[in-house]
Amino acid sequence: MDDKLIFRLKEFYTLETFQVAFYESQVSSSTNEYYKKAFKKMVEIESGHADFFAQVLTKADIEVPTIIGSAFELAGGFLGDMVSLTGSDNTCKLGIALENKAMEAYRTFIDESKDKHYSELRNTLMDYLLDEEFHTLWLRDYMENHPQ
Repeated sequence: MDDKLIFRLKEFYTLETFQVAFYESQVSSSTNEYYKKAFKKMVEIESGHADFFAQVLTKADIEVPTIIGSAFELAGGFLGDMVSLTGSDNTCKLGIALENKAMEAYRTFIDESKDKHYSELRNTLMDYLLDEEFHTLWLRDYMENHPQ
């Protein structure tokens, strides 16, 4: 596994873990049942993404970045809590920004993994890109149809 691929895998693990922390804070701070359900679903999906990247790194005998329980996770939760205090619109806007960052990174990684050797990884990356796109659509729709 080359250094660029290792860097990308670690980058995705970190980004996905941050999204999980941010979305978990929305689950714990909201009283809106539908909103909580949506964010629980996003946590579930993003956790699966993070777990996938951790497994790929582990399988390649590469150390998984240590961010669980760290200041990084606290930052995601703290940021989520602070944004949620300003309302769901700001939470959705930050969620969209995170999703846009993830989509941009997925598109780049998909483009970089055109080699037939990475076809399985590329297929998974496309699945995860679709998840990120669906999350963005939900966040936008929620902002438009549930104004504060």
